[in-house]
Amino acid sequence: MIKLVAFDLDGTLLDTAQDFFLAVNTLRDKYGIEEADFNEVRSRVSEGAISLASYAMRIDYKSDSKELIEDGQLIANKDLELFRLELLDIYKKCSIKNTSIFEGIDLVLNSLNDREVCWGIVTNKPRFFAEEIVEATLGIYEPAFLICPDDTGKRKPSPDGLKLACKKTNTFPEDSIYIGDHSIDIIAGKAAGMKTVAAAYGYVPIGENVKDWHANFVASSPEEILNFI
Repeated sequence: MIKLVAFDLDGTLLDTAQDFFLAVNTLRDKYGIEEADFNEVRSRVSEGAISLASYAMRIDYKSDSKELIEDGQLIANKDLELFRLELLDIYKKCSIKNTSIFEGIDLVLNSLNDREVCWGIVTNKPRFFAEEIVEATLGIYEPAFLICPDDTGKRKPSPDGLKLACKKTNTFPEDSIYIGDHSIDIIAGKAAGMKTVAAAYGYVPIGENVKDWHANFVASSPEEILNFI
């Protein structure tokens, strides 16, 4: 029996892509760059602000030879870091303008609460952003925990956030399941010793197939999550 259900946030519980799209286009407009492609932005949300900023400003951070590490992420150059921070500043001002839970997530969370199954959130989103967004959109469902990189000093694919979730709830990884929409979520879940669900309805990067992540289960819609718990 599953005693703990942990969720990723963006692309799994919450549809945040419209607000990131707005932030990316605001940044592009400032520098005279044409409007972004929504699907491109959507597919990058779960990869984080560096991926979004590099797309917004047309910087290929993965192939740049000038590399440095900040906040546990690869950053191509200091210009990109400035753009990343600028994008996050813009996003902070619009982060709950269009964000909402995915259709069907209410059914999942209400079912977990009715069955008294403990659930919460483990995200790579910094607490500075996550707390306000979670309270505005998911507070009524009363998550048992919100674990951010601030709490462990590490980002997924590190399993530390998931291990902390078990510690906080007095549960064991083998009785737990982690649900996410990116390969790093599945890597983290497996490393923590949990069962995993790939949220195929979420922000899967363009060109990737969720089956290649080798999760225990694949959910094509939020409602399907209940089939695996």
